[in-house]
Amino acid sequence: MLEQLTCNSCGAPLQVPETANFVTCNHCSTQLAVRRTNDVTFTEQLDRLAEKTEQLSERIDDLSSHTEVATLDREWEFEREKYMVTGRDGSRHIPTEGGSIAGGVMITIFGAFWTAIALGMSSAAPDIGAFSAVKVIFPLFGVLFVIFGIFSSISSFSKADDYRKAEQRYRRRRDDLLQKSRSRST
Repeated sequence: MLEQLTCNSCGAPLQVPETANFVTCNHCSTQLAVRRTNDVTFTEQLDRLAEKTEQLSERIDDLSSHTEVATLDREWEFEREKYMVTGRDGSRHIPTEGGSIAGGVMITIFGAFWTAIALGMSSAAPDIGAFSAVKVIFPLFGVLFVIFGIFSSISSFSKADDYRKAEQRYRRRRDDLLQKSRSRST
């Protein structure tokens, strides 16, 4: 059984078998897709469908690229949190290599100063009795400050270096995704 349709391109009448999904117009040679709904049957130019499909494909690629970048940015925000340190006032910041060295030097100098003052003050203490322990314990605090200063400086420097490397990886990956997105759209 044949259906009576009209060419979507030139308006010429078409006789199309009911089972046909595609047809070529005998008048203008346009390739057509036959579309059927419950109420109506019509034709649509295949080249327009291909163009629309290409546009949709490009939009999907763009959305996919934007989604990948947004996902990477969210992941980086979570990863970045693990590198942050909390200051005495509760503020959070990323440690820097220079700040780590400066902080360690300051604590170490304070510890050395404490030790020197403590040794000077406790040298006059008697070698026996309760004061003999002070000769050792009081300067020992300064030594502990020096050890703590060196340890905290090394730890903070390492964390700052790890952060710098992680940020470089993140930036490289983000740039790659953006470059891939730009090359798709051109």
